[in-house]
Amino acid sequence: MLYAKDFENVNKIIFSSPLNKNTAKLTGRKIKIKEKEYIQFEHIHNNQAFHENITVCGLYDFFNEHILKYRQSDIFLDNSHYIAFNKNGNISFHKTKHKTKDKIEAESYGHNRRKNYIINEGDNIPVLIELGIFTENFKIVNSMYNKFKQINRFIELFDDMSAKIDEIYKKQGGINIIDFGCGKSYLTFILYYYFIKIKKFPESSINMTGIDLKSSVIENCNFLAKKYGYKNLMFKVGDINGYILEFTPNIAVSLHGCDTATDYALYNAVTWQADIIFAAPCCEHEINSQINIESMRNILKYGVIKERFSSILTNSIRCNILELHNYKTELIEFVDITHSPKNLLIRAVKINAANADKANKTDRADKSEIQKELEKTLQTFKINQKLYDLLK
Repeated sequence: MLYAKDFENVNKIIFSSPLNKNTAKLTGRKIKIKEKEYIQFEHIHNNQAFHENITVCGLYDFFNEHILKYRQSDIFLDNSHYIAFNKNGNISFHKTKHKTKDKIEAESYGHNRRKNYIINEGDNIPVLIELGIFTENFKIVNSMYNKFKQINRFIELFDDMSAKIDEIYKKQGGINIIDFGCGKSYLTFILYYYFIKIKKFPESSINMTGIDLKSSVIENCNFLAKKYGYKNLMFKVGDINGYILEFTPNIAVSLHGCDTATDYALYNAVTWQADIIFAAPCCEHEINSQINIESMRNILKYGVIKERFSSILTNSIRCNILELHNYKTELIEFVDITHSPKNLLIRAVKINAANADKANKTDRADKSEIQKELEKTLQTFKINQKLYDLLK
């Protein structure tokens, strides 16, 4: 049996097996915001992640309300794991012996706790020393801890797609990756490391190219790739707009592409029929500079509101366009908004031909509605949107 005081020590809680098919799985993890602890719950609806923060002291009441909607809940404390079962409204608890404190922390998303990740402090990754993430003893540089967490969040989002990546690898006999706007390539190097050291794919099966406009950055990245023996990772100077690739990518990545650079990256990925697309947009100036709708003049007169509204509108349009082109698309938080307001990531997976044909027969009306709504939205706000125009 668990009591109210026990719930104050919960690190993670999962509600699963919903009674109603329209109810989504609910996952909560302990976080800390301004030194106050919460349980942040996440559920997915229409391919979009939604979050709700519940104070630790309010978790007991939250649990009693929500367990009635599910058949089971897994509750993880520091040194124990309980399973709560809902049988016709009667709640029973069963204690297991599977979880330890270290395991819980490895699974938790605590904002400010040092914990186990896919990439861990102490891992022998010399390139992270060169990039300023690790000290010479492979300890995290204090000022780079948020960057370290961002790297791991990125890899976690990739690892969520592990089964799809395996499917691509088996079908193609390898993985081709393009990284548009790679910059200093923190994430590019780690993604290559992930495929070789964590997925354990033969290095000869990986072909990865980073693209950026800055020749000095590209020169340094190529130097590091050669220095640390990353044989099939190369970097080239190039513009996302109109870039001609020597191979067809299975995975297209574009992180923090400014304004319409993200649109050109998405356009290229769709044109190449990439299996997986990861894009973290940034600085959506295009729509921000165009919106001039009289009925919302006072609503959008505040600069920060107009900026965020433009960002949300832009990325929602992008996601809907990807769905029109047979991509199962999610818009999720890449990093916590307390670390950066530019925290959205588009993750899209190509629906294979057989499933696409089947889906087209049942979803044709839905796509027609999406198309009509997109057109109406652009007309209503009196705007143009680059990805829409490129794929029109």
